[in-house]
Amino acid sequence: MKVNPAEPACVETTARSTVRNTLLVAALVLVGRFSGFVREWMIAAQGGATEATDVAIVLLTFPDLMVSLLLGGGLAATLVPAFRRSPRGEDAALFIRAMLWIGGGFVLLAIVLGLAAPLVLGLLAPGLSEGVRAANIPSFLVMLLALPLSALSGVVVAFLNAHGRFAVGAGGTLFFNGMVIVCVALAGKGSIAFAIAVGVAVGALLRLTVQGVDAWPVFGRVGLANAPRMAGLLKQFAGTFSFVTVLVALSPISRAISSFHDAGALSLFNYASKLVDLPMGVLIGAIGTVLLPRIAGDFETGGYGGARPALLVALKAVVWASVAIVVPAVFFPDVLVGLAFFGAAFTPVQTSLLADLVTIAFLSLPFQAALSIYGTAFAAAGAMRPLLKVALLMLLATLMFSPLALAQTGVRGVMAVYVGVYVIGAVAMARQAAAVARFGSGLTERVLGGARMSLLWPVLAAAAIALVGDSISTEFWTRAGWAAAAFAGFAVVAAGCNPGLWRQLMSRGKEGAR
Repeated sequence: MKVNPAEPACVETTARSTVRNTLLVAALVLVGRFSGFVREWMIAAQGGATEATDVAIVLLTFPDLMVSLLLGGGLAATLVPAFRRSPRGEDAALFIRAMLWIGGGFVLLAIVLGLAAPLVLGLLAPGLSEGVRAANIPSFLVMLLALPLSALSGVVVAFLNAHGRFAVGAGGTLFFNGMVIVCVALAGKGSIAFAIAVGVAVGALLRLTVQGVDAWPVFGRVGLANAPRMAGLLKQFAGTFSFVTVLVALSPISRAISSFHDAGALSLFNYASKLVDLPMGVLIGAIGTVLLPRIAGDFETGGYGGARPALLVALKAVVWASVAIVVPAVFFPDVLVGLAFFGAAFTPVQTSLLADLVTIAFLSLPFQAALSIYGTAFAAAGAMRPLLKVALLMLLATLMFSPLALAQTGVRGVMAVYVGVYVIGAVAMARQAAAVARFGSGLTERVLGGARMSLLWPVLAAAAIALVGDSISTEFWTRAGWAAAAFAGFAVVAAGCNPGLWRQLMSRGKEGAR
């Protein structure tokens, strides 16, 4: 494997550097996610859950949704290894080519979507009235300016990550959300949709500018002679495209179906999923960002056996940590709703519904975590067929069962299907890892632990604490304290059952292929 000669340590592979980079990215992502909650709280405080906030949510999430659907993790999985393999100068040439191809493509996409704005709004939120959709077409057109800017930001972040510069890429969300927050704060209730559209466009420009400035110091003299051609990279990208696209599409598809329930249902579904996105972004975003360059290098030098230890470490880290969060979240959803959306203009019925949606949504967290890590590993290893199979399975299940669940149990049923699809996907991906991708058998068993070190014991301890607290407490802060105690109980028992857990998570692992 070739590495940029001018930067021999551009991506460190030691366990210490991996943990340090992961903690740095996690901290920055946490700040960015917190700013996202501030953003969501401001929308909820001004509008509650109405048709106006439904439109605002669509405008707010559409640019990153389209970029994630069309590029997503496939872009990073394709470009990061290519940047790492290219000597200095040739990586700069590849960077320019990628910017031109992707930027030009998304400019054309923005034009097409602008011409079809009424149809697109109807697809994104079919439950909205015709008048509301027509009144917000100007805001939709302003928001489309962010499409090519967000796509270009993805290329810059891949370039930064390949050179071990994780900070500004991970902190990009903070710049974006900060501008949206400013615009919403300056707007009145009647103009919230247009304010969000302006904030999204300006925030995307600010994010790209800051990331571009950070990339300049490692941007060497452009060498076109041996730079990778986009045609070869596009073929590799196509393999990861379907999997990442389906994962990103699951939430907006479910949201769109929820909009048929009643006014504000789309917003409530979005608010619940955003609460799950916080630990997903901090845990999975950080570990996945640092894991991708590392596992790509491990696979180049040692094949599937060389990449297996890093995959095992990442899986155990995210599954145990996510289960520690799920137990108190399921018992105390009212605490999460109260902390995240205090002062929001919800009716009592909407508050109760949101708490139920949060309870259901958090059950998906361990499965989302495992699925994301598996997808990162498969993409870095070039194992595309398993990704395609699992993606199609999850998409078909969502499209088949979500409308049925809506008719039977309303938006709660749609959320339950959303969780179930992730369970199906995670189980299928684990089977593919052993049977097809040759990462070896026994990954699931090693992640869950044996009889003495089983994940079951900390789960039972945390559930017992949460059950007692839920039955005897009614005051908000008392319930919050019990939720924290349940989380702490999980951590203590996990450490007692598996005293080498922290050391195991920090090490590269001594296990080879089996």
